[in-house]
Amino acid sequence: MHAATLLDNFDFDAFLNNTTPSYPPPLPAQIVKKTDLGITIIQTPGHTPDELAWYDHDEMHLYVGDSFYREGDEDEMPIIFPRYGNLIEWVFAMQKLAVFVRTENARAAAIVDDGHAEGKDETESSGDEEDDWVHVPASSTRRVKISCAHQTYSVDGAEILAELESFSFRVFKGDVPVVETKKWHDGEIYDLWREKGEKRTPMSIFCARRLMEDARRFFGHAESSE
Repeated sequence: MHAATLLDNFDFDAFLNNTTPSYPPPLPAQIVKKTDLGITIIQTPGHTPDELAWYDHDEMHLYVGDSFYREGDEDEMPIIFPRYGNLIEWVFAMQKLAVFVRTENARAAAIVDDGHAEGKDETESSGDEEDDWVHVPASSTRRVKISCAHQTYSVDGAEILAELESFSFRVFKGDVPVVETKKWHDGEIYDLWREKGEKRTPMSIFCARRLMEDARRFFGHAESSE
């Protein structure tokens, strides 16, 4: 489906079986001057076609919305993909965020303050000729923080993105079981993937079975089954 058509037909409230609220249009703004807010907007389609993340450069804080998050201690909220979601695009969008976070961490570690590179003694080379990244440990004074929807906020960006990548890979491989299946009101069959045990990753995915099948074929795990 064409991207414009997809966005025109996408309605997350309809997915939740809610009524979309309406708001009166605001008064037209009169722009006196352009102001640099120090914010970068990053397109991250996947969870929904129109998903965005935004990054505050001064605070080194990345806000990702509903693209991912950890489960809470009480509600165990899964990462939800409505029927117009796309797990393939989501994987590449999350990889884009991971590269962005690593770049910002390396940039912060190299900032010169009073003639000294901030965090210079704490950075280390990976020793891998194919990996030219400067690896910045969690103890560094300046690292990107990530805040997500629901209950996940102000966590180390590189760590949670690595956790997300590892968990989603296990889901695609079929190593994470389906613990619940239901037919949604949109007519699609939805599955919930969640690990079991005390040491499980505190994340889970709830999406249309069709989306998972598409992703597994694309990433070479079409034979995976629960």
